[in-house]
Amino acid sequence: MRRLLLAFALTLIAAAALGTVAFAKNGGVELSSTPFGIKPGDPWTGTLTVFSADGAVAADKPTITVRNLGNGKTQTFDTRPAKVPTTAHSSSFVFEVVFPEAGRYRYFVRDGVTDRDYNFPIVRIAPADAAIGKPGKGASDDSFPVWPLVAGLGGATLLAGAGLLALRGRRRFGLSH
Repeated sequence: MRRLLLAFALTLIAAAALGTVAFAKNGGVELSSTPFGIKPGDPWTGTLTVFSADGAVAADKPTITVRNLGNGKTQTFDTRPAKVPTTAHSSSFVFEVVFPEAGRYRYFVRDGVTDRDYNFPIVRIAPADAAIGKPGKGASDDSFPVWPLVAGLGGATLLAGAGLLALRGRRRFGLSH
């Protein structure tokens, strides 16, 4: 039993270490801000940084695409090189995105190096006359689902407890296999 637990712990440590290295090889993107509090027609501006582990500089400019989840319309916004110096492993770009109307949007970035899409969380663009921070009709649609998490953790606890009881029972009755 101790050998099994030790092997399991070592496997978890190895998977975590290798997963971190694999993620670093892929590169990624980083946005300097999020569109929280933006109203329809207002510009969301910021800096987009593209990271590359192999030192490749973005061949094409990265883009930001927004998709209105209510009507399915998409818009793609180009970026332009930032005045910040480029390093061997990153390139910075300036962006300006305008959400045309209120609604729920998904936005993603195409990096310009591998043409991989990086998805970001859904954002709610409130109507221009709505107050920020006051939950209104449908506010629960954007909230974190707590009850499924609680139910899942409770179920996992019950399963772990049942497994421990089963192991104790095997030892108590002298069962070896």
